[in-house]
Amino acid sequence: MKKVIVVITVFLCCICSTFSLAEETSNAEETSKGKTTEKKSARSTMLFGQPVNVNIGGGGTLPKGRALTILNTSFADKTNAMNGGGKNPNVFSQTWLFKFRYGITDHLELSTVSPFVDMNRTPRPQHASKHLGGFGDQAVALVIAPWNEHQGDPVSASLAVGVNFPTGGWGDSFVPGNGVWGTRIKAGIGKKITDDIKLDTEVAYGLPYTRGNQDVLRGEQFQWNAQARYLFNYFDIGIESSLTVQNSGNRLSPTGGEVDMRNGYTDWFVGPSMNFPIDALSMWAGAGVFFPVLQEFNGPTKAEGARFEFKIGKLW
Repeated sequence: MKKVIVVITVFLCCICSTFSLAEETSNAEETSKGKTTEKKSARSTMLFGQPVNVNIGGGGTLPKGRALTILNTSFADKTNAMNGGGKNPNVFSQTWLFKFRYGITDHLELSTVSPFVDMNRTPRPQHASKHLGGFGDQAVALVIAPWNEHQGDPVSASLAVGVNFPTGGWGDSFVPGNGVWGTRIKAGIGKKITDDIKLDTEVAYGLPYTRGNQDVLRGEQFQWNAQARYLFNYFDIGIESSLTVQNSGNRLSPTGGEVDMRNGYTDWFVGPSMNFPIDALSMWAGAGVFFPVLQEFNGPTKAEGARFEFKIGKLW
């Protein structure tokens, strides 16, 4: 508990320091020009303030008839031995998420996520494939937002209820637990504190219904995600945070019993990110690097030292 309190304190201090530096830089730019710089009109659109982290969405929905397409990627090397996991293979992982959002009404949105994962393990584990990957389970959700800032409300708040469809591959070279029905519920809220500062936070819960690839039943998952961003005239910077609590899954034994896989974990990644809107194309591109501030595992494993994530999106 003390460790969590320390991490939260450091996270909040980083936010304050970042915004203080950003405010001083912005003021210095205006002073050097001898006048106040007019804010770009793009600041009032959805191109500014987008999160880069693959786990973070934020509150609110798109206006009726507008669509958003996003390619979100994450790269990580799992090389740090935890809980005596020195003999476990190193893992280089890539996650590619294609996200689509469409405003059905001004307060109701359709959201989908199509995942693709690629993992290479070195050295090759005994009796297992060196390579794991392929398409994961398709997620489809309906998002309802009683309040949207872009429609004049004081905050953006939304609730998403989604279903995971069993589209993931089966076999030794596919991710264990793939190909199952499941559900995911997420509640988010966002607020522009000033014209320059934007905050978002959300909580999410995911639960698989059935046993999947390689006779694996995954455990339930909890997430708390947050971001704080400072908006400049031509780009924005932010601090993003993603805390995940994943319960252990189990695998069926040859005799039909359930074997605890001891693969549950708690991790918390925090780091800086930056976005660059491309107004002429109604697009933006962003990048971020996120570092572990808390990592706890139920069994021996290898863990990431950092995650490098990228995002490109277009508003239609």
